Amino acid sequence: MDWKERCRVRLREHLDPRGDLAPPWERFPDYERHTMGWRMGAGEDWLGLWGAFLEQLAPDLETRVAYLRRHPPAPVSWADAVCRVLYPTEGGDGESDDEESDDEEGDQDEPAVTAERRAALLEQGFIASDVAFTTWLGQQEGVRWPWERNETPEDAARYDTRALWFWSRQVAALRSAGAWTPPVVPDRWRACARALESGDAGPVDPRQGLGSLARLLCAGHVRAPWELGLKLAEFADSFDHDMGYVDAFRLWGMSVFDDARQLRRYLDAARAPSEWRAWAEEQFPVD
Repeated sequence: MDWKERCRVRLREHLDPRGDLAPPWERFPDYERHTMGWRMGAGEDWLGLWGAFLEQLAPDLETRVAYLRRHPPAPVSWADAVCRVLYPTEGGDGESDDEESDDEEGDQDEPAVTAERRAALLEQGFIASDVAFTTWLGQQEGVRWPWERNETPEDAARYDTRALWFWSRQVAALRSAGAWTPPVVPDRWRACARALESGDAGPVDPRQGLGSLARLLCAGHVRAPWELGLKLAEFADSFDHDMGYVDAFRLWGMSVFDDARQLRRYLDAARAPSEWRAWAEEQFPVD
């Protein structure tokens, strides 16, 4: 029995009471569109199950629209997959397990056609800007502390970046609403205690990129490198654990921006200089 057949056999045990399988952006909202998480482990498994589910879903547009309406909108970065759900005869159902599928998404259509389809999906509410956080937040029961999943702040900032950002936004909203009781912070997270309690991250050490990013996330606001007086020359194009702050900011941006509108809002709010804006648009390639 091959992998696809095993997915078909196991599908029933994962269906919800309506007989649906949640689309991947709902099941794992803390996975960005092109993360390796879709190539291994639970993410890969869910894509396989989703493919099996879409195979047996009636191909008519009314059924497909009703399915998508029963679930949260997809991030804009999933627009191609949403199109394939709606129009399965045009390019196959949902998400292929072909290793080359991610690299070829959107390449079959002219940019103008792709943009037109994306605009229609936005207007119809099938996709939305910066929607993954709302989906994630709706799944939370209280606050889960990041040290339950990561031994150190640096590990959380490096390997759990998107989930840490969502948690940061959740905690910032609770803090600003006054509904906030600071937790007891474990020793290895002690450097983040003040930021978590007060929203003040303190001075940012540009040499300690991951630690600084973690403190800023605990404070609820990621400051851009240009806001800290840093220069483009300090970007080392590194993903090492000892990366500086500009590289840690790049890691964060790659993890959190799902669409061009979301990125523009951030750059506008942070008053990005033209050279930094060009850098960000190159490092965070969103449509």
